[in-house]
Amino acid sequence: MMKLALVQLAVGAHKAANLCNARAKVLEAAQAGAQMVVLPECFNSPYGTKYFGEYAETIDSSQLGESTQALQEMARTGKVYVIGGSIPERESTTGRLFNTCTVWNPDGTLVAQHRKLHLFDIDIPGRIAFRESDVLSPGSSLTSFTTPWGDFGVGICYDMRFPELAMVAARRGCVGMVYPGAFNTTTGPMHWELLLRARAVDNQMFVAACSPARDVEAEYHAWGHSTVVDPSARVIATTDETPGIVYADIDLQLVDEVRRSIPVTTQRRFDVYPDVAANPHFDNFNYGGSGGGNDYSYGGTGGGNQDFSYNQGGDTNMGGGWMNSGGGGDDDSKVRGGYKNQTLRPVTIKQLVEVPITTGDMPVHIDGEEIKQVKFVGIVRNIVQQSVNVTYSVEDGTGKIDVRMWINGESGEEGARDQMLDPSIAIGKYVRVYGELKFFNNTRSVTAHKIRAITDHNEITCHGLEATYVHLCKTRGPKSASAVSAPYSANGARMGMDDGMTPVRSAILDAIKNAPPNPEGVNIANIQQSLAGRFQRDEIVTAADWLINEGHLFTTIDEHHLQATNAFA
Repeated sequence: MMKLALVQLAVGAHKAANLCNARAKVLEAAQAGAQMVVLPECFNSPYGTKYFGEYAETIDSSQLGESTQALQEMARTGKVYVIGGSIPERESTTGRLFNTCTVWNPDGTLVAQHRKLHLFDIDIPGRIAFRESDVLSPGSSLTSFTTPWGDFGVGICYDMRFPELAMVAARRGCVGMVYPGAFNTTTGPMHWELLLRARAVDNQMFVAACSPARDVEAEYHAWGHSTVVDPSARVIATTDETPGIVYADIDLQLVDEVRRSIPVTTQRRFDVYPDVAANPHFDNFNYGGSGGGNDYSYGGTGGGNQDFSYNQGGDTNMGGGWMNSGGGGDDDSKVRGGYKNQTLRPVTIKQLVEVPITTGDMPVHIDGEEIKQVKFVGIVRNIVQQSVNVTYSVEDGTGKIDVRMWINGESGEEGARDQMLDPSIAIGKYVRVYGELKFFNNTRSVTAHKIRAITDHNEITCHGLEATYVHLCKTRGPKSASAVSAPYSANGARMGMDDGMTPVRSAILDAIKNAPPNPEGVNIANIQQSLAGRFQRDEIVTAADWLINEGHLFTTIDEHHLQATNAFA
């Protein structure tokens, strides 16, 4: 059970007063036992296109603005999750404006940031006309965050009219959707409750929406009526248009009960209509097969330009090359528009963890190569089962990452569930994972299409060698012997430093080169101290990782001690 509070806040023209009022209400809700507190859309400013620029702030976890600093303090002091309504955000690099919601955990950590996807552009003759797009830019990614009670999706106001957000959130395992919103007195009585109940019953999840209180003297009259709806579409808490706090007890067991009683989750017909939550990159893959009506297959025979392959028990593992299935069949990918070149790259989890977070459909690159699919080996440390997916925490000695296996229409609901619940995939057991690295809510995970238990531990060693071999081929293979063995000339000048070198990378190489000779290398803490006046610690760590990956440095006695590749040449 989780206690939720919606703060229907009276919002005025003075930002400082709005923040002070919000703080008082959040702490009041926390004192009353709330564990998650929601603020309304534009809680720090009046709502209107002419106000967005005036009240806008940058949102940067390393340098908080006035409103985000206040939200962090509310969460930390109240020891609650705070869904910070929304504020006008000014993007620091472009100056563009967004309507943005931030989410904070009880430690005061920013755990999610959602930019309103669908801008409120309407024209109801004789009633209301409004165009957010005259001032605001739309966001470009879906957002959810994780709590001890489950995952929750986030949308802002007009987003709730688009069922796809809640559908995707539910299919990805979310138990609830939260919408800070500010419907008006025209659209509110027509659609506010109707939309919330529709999102709840369609996806069998909790749905909550938090509005500002109505101010009849303001230019924009909010509808109010902050509301919580359960997975059966029953309104379990609501209010009128006046300021106040709405409380609701959220029984998360109800989500599973409703989904078991009316199992639409497992009865969908993705053979007839598309799954909005499915990744289109995978619709022409056959996992573990040997041909058929697919362009590419995992574990399939045949193969084009592989770096090398290893066959263990009938499982053909491609060493990071291009894969063609060994079977025939119609090339239906031309109709479905899938990728014609899919890579299956053997990796370590450390390589996945170090990939920079991207948004939308931006490609993932490892060692400078665009990667679609990855495979890795690791030990299962934890398993969390939900109605539509299982999340495995997998560790390989270089790092740890969450791996999610979803039920979908690709291989059949029953077959997918059987694989998810395979008893041989258990805590403490080694597994091989095939899937794609995904970014959601500033976190990394792997969406798996196949997970199988490892029975021969030689496969673990072989995968490590394979991943290392491919990494070295991609990073050092093309380089000449002189470039690898002698990055410095005889007089100490660097050779080829224009190839990706930056001031911080050059400074690190200089620091190591000029350090007293030591077979144990140079501690990165000493490098950080010597360069403290010129570069930030994070810059130095990132640059050192790049130098290691490019072959300029290597680690010695541990990951903190570095040595140049030519140190003892």
